[in-house]
Amino acid sequence: MKKETYFHHLYKTLAVVRKVAPVVFILWTEAAFSQIKDKTLWQPFRVTERSGPQHIELSGEGWTLGHADQPVKNTAELKTLKDVFSTSVPNSVHWSYFKAGKLPHPYYHKNSLQYTWLDEKAWYYRRSFRLPEKGADDYVFLCFEGVDYFSKVWVNDSLVGVHEGMFGGPTVEISRFLKENNEIVVEVRAGNWGNKATYYENLPRLASGEFDYSKRTGYNPRASAKIIKPWVISGGSGGEPFFSVGMWQGVRLEVVPKVHLERPYLTTTEIKEAGRDLQSATLHLSLELLANEASTNLTLHPWGNAQLDHPNNYGQTFDPVSGNYTVQFEMFSGATSALKQTWKVNLTKGRNWLEKDIALPNPKLWNPNGLGKSELYEVKITLLKENKAIDNLEFTYGVRRIEYLPTAGERTRDRWDNWQFVINGKKLFVKGMNFTPQDILLDLNRERYRWTLEAAKKMGVQLIRIWGGGLLETQHFYDLCNELGIMVWQDFPIGNQDTPDYPQDVWEAQVVQNIVRLRNHPSLAIWCGGNEFNAYSLGNAASLGIIERNLKIFDPSRVFKRTTPDHGAIHTYPDMDPIWYNRSYAKAPWISETGMHSIPEAGVFYETVDNKEFTNLGKMWDKEFYKTHPEFIHHFTEYGPGRVPRMLSRASHITDVTDPSIDAISEASQVGAGEFYQIFSEKVQGNYPVTAGLMPWVFKRHWPVIAIQLMDWFGHAGAPYYFLKRTYEPTHVAVDIERMLWKAGEKISLPVKITHAESQPMKGAQVSVTVMDDSFKSLWHQQKPVAIGGGPSVNALQTGDFQIPFDYRDRFLLVLAELKDASGRLLSRSFYYPRVLTKMEDSAFYADYTTKPIEWITLDKGPWLKPTIAKSVTRCQLTVVRQEKIDDQRSRITVRVLNQGNLPAFMTKVDIGGTKRAIVASDNYNWLAAGESREILLDILWREPETKNSVIVTFSAWNAPKMEVKL
Repeated sequence: MKKETYFHHLYKTLAVVRKVAPVVFILWTEAAFSQIKDKTLWQPFRVTERSGPQHIELSGEGWTLGHADQPVKNTAELKTLKDVFSTSVPNSVHWSYFKAGKLPHPYYHKNSLQYTWLDEKAWYYRRSFRLPEKGADDYVFLCFEGVDYFSKVWVNDSLVGVHEGMFGGPTVEISRFLKENNEIVVEVRAGNWGNKATYYENLPRLASGEFDYSKRTGYNPRASAKIIKPWVISGGSGGEPFFSVGMWQGVRLEVVPKVHLERPYLTTTEIKEAGRDLQSATLHLSLELLANEASTNLTLHPWGNAQLDHPNNYGQTFDPVSGNYTVQFEMFSGATSALKQTWKVNLTKGRNWLEKDIALPNPKLWNPNGLGKSELYEVKITLLKENKAIDNLEFTYGVRRIEYLPTAGERTRDRWDNWQFVINGKKLFVKGMNFTPQDILLDLNRERYRWTLEAAKKMGVQLIRIWGGGLLETQHFYDLCNELGIMVWQDFPIGNQDTPDYPQDVWEAQVVQNIVRLRNHPSLAIWCGGNEFNAYSLGNAASLGIIERNLKIFDPSRVFKRTTPDHGAIHTYPDMDPIWYNRSYAKAPWISETGMHSIPEAGVFYETVDNKEFTNLGKMWDKEFYKTHPEFIHHFTEYGPGRVPRMLSRASHITDVTDPSIDAISEASQVGAGEFYQIFSEKVQGNYPVTAGLMPWVFKRHWPVIAIQLMDWFGHAGAPYYFLKRTYEPTHVAVDIERMLWKAGEKISLPVKITHAESQPMKGAQVSVTVMDDSFKSLWHQQKPVAIGGGPSVNALQTGDFQIPFDYRDRFLLVLAELKDASGRLLSRSFYYPRVLTKMEDSAFYADYTTKPIEWITLDKGPWLKPTIAKSVTRCQLTVVRQEKIDDQRSRITVRVLNQGNLPAFMTKVDIGGTKRAIVASDNYNWLAAGESREILLDILWREPETKNSVIVTFSAWNAPKMEVKL
């Protein structure tokens, strides 16, 4: 944008702001107008990473960090900075202060209050580096992957420009500033600079006890105005105590010749089969070659009104570039060369494109989790001048095709997309999850991502949606998803708001940089405009138009959803019997959000909350509860009447929640939520091919809180993880039970649905369904053969009806379904615990409950599942089979559990005690039949590695004594 155009654009915007917020206007304009004279560094053209001596990594140690109350005018003022200390990059300022030992852990107790001043300061990162090896005419690009949020960059005391936006940039060519020894200084200011919001705990409370957010002034994360920043890291719901700031992504130098490669784009256009074998794949390469031109100086289009392509009367001048140039394209599978091609190119000054179709023989395909191997190729593109390599680009690529067909259901809306995924020619029901940021203060190292994403893969997840209230995800995230075979649905960071004030030039720069950054990743499957906002409102038309037009230009190979829910996808958070999912949402082709709150394991709160607050937890929603439980409420996402009661009502079926311990309410809420996840997943999958995909909310939390989650911030998988994991297995047996509440004397129909994902059919399988009373006495049993069709398939089987005894009241029934193959090997098992209640004998309640979805009832006086089951005791044995060290932080332990008693062991759980740890087990919260033996794998993240040699492995069940083995 020209300075005059930018000035005009800025002036018009500020004229409006001045009328409504004169104080904010004074603060904002002082900063904004001071930048007009400086070069603005936001631009759409990302500089691609090189390798070898062309790439100099500036991330890591070697940086210092200090702050000033107001921005400095020049680098001479840096000597007055306060509290300068050594730090590393990438990092947020918050984590820098904690890791330097300057402040206590931001997530423990109410320590976040000690961090509230950080977003009020101007921060200065500094580091030195030596002149890289370079030719006299080479470009040297200084590339920042993410600075949050406003920044200025100095190189050797020269201000090279200013930048806005946290998702890519600034990028600037700095060769003219370099000396033998060099220093970079980066000023970083938070997105709410000069417009800080009222601290949320200083707000008045409504009569219900909730904060009155209507009284909050200053920065509004749900209406971020001119700031393009996700609301969850900006003091929004679930992250109110925090506002991130800092250099949250890496920094690099790229040394590039004047004639160089840029921004390769590789797509798979066709996969040919010969019989059952793959014959070839056709790829298309689009590659930029720049001659004596730095793309960072170019514009995508003018920002003022203009005729876009208007050469003068004599036409364009094409100045040829002398020299013999060739492009060499190579693909490697491991260390083996799979393809090598070379093309001669004739270049003219400026930008040139090379477009080539490439035939890859005998391709190895990238498949999603559960459909085959996720094969990857390393691509190397080299530019040669006179047969000498002068520039090279390398990236990972997967050969795969994703296509979409209509689902089988009836269309019910204007906007109705094709939701049936077809991947490499195979249909599938997509088993997905939603994903919030790995960490709310942006501690996003590769190993933490690996732990989380490997847990998702083990659960059977095939697609992860990166939620629009969160991040445009990192290179670590995408590299791991490529490796693990997890597809990605990437939202852009628009969440729950209108965006009429987004600065369109900054927004487009962020959009295009990230499209180009991510488009070669095979894991990237879907682009989406963002989360729960109206993509068609007047306020969002420009923002969405920028995304849509640039995807058409820079990545037309992928589908684009303007927002979710939309296009036939739904978000739903009902408080009802989950059996209604295949009725209430019977015509929905895709469910992109749904879930239920629970409390993570009690150890999270023993560690982060004053233990004196673990009293009166049954009164969690009393109006005065917050006064005596300040730390507990501090660690609560969406503490409100729409969340807490529905969580407690689920828990009230498991244990007495009148006055529970923290351990009891944690377990009960998780099991209550787990049952909900299990049943809605079975109902939705059983609705295939009308419904073709499910993405529950949410896989992992971004700090230690009570919320909807399968995994807590520490990385420990809770009960809902295991309940949902069992439904995500390739072949799953489920009882298609009509409802979970019954009355004495009723007949229960017990049909079975077997969902099968594998392409090969299964013959000779047997299904059994057993009904027991709540002391495990068998009341009814059926066993039948079943033919299972090639997947994806839903195979229905009628097993008959069971009549509840007329004197069976206020008790649970236990329903067990098992699928075994022709050899008798157990393939899948599901269990249920429907309630038989005297309340169902109330005709008004019975009619209400059986004819429509109603709020889930609370069982104040029972029956309660856990104490009921505990009366029927069995005994078990635990043996540690082997221990494997993965690295200093991780181990894998295999145990064998044996039920030596005559009754099933119920809600079995293997755990590690005596240390701080996170565990992802192959199985937990399950059923172990009498006489049954099973091996269970525990993947362990040692949070205190120094104590791992003095811990114990435990095995427990609700109706079996706890077993312990010391490691």
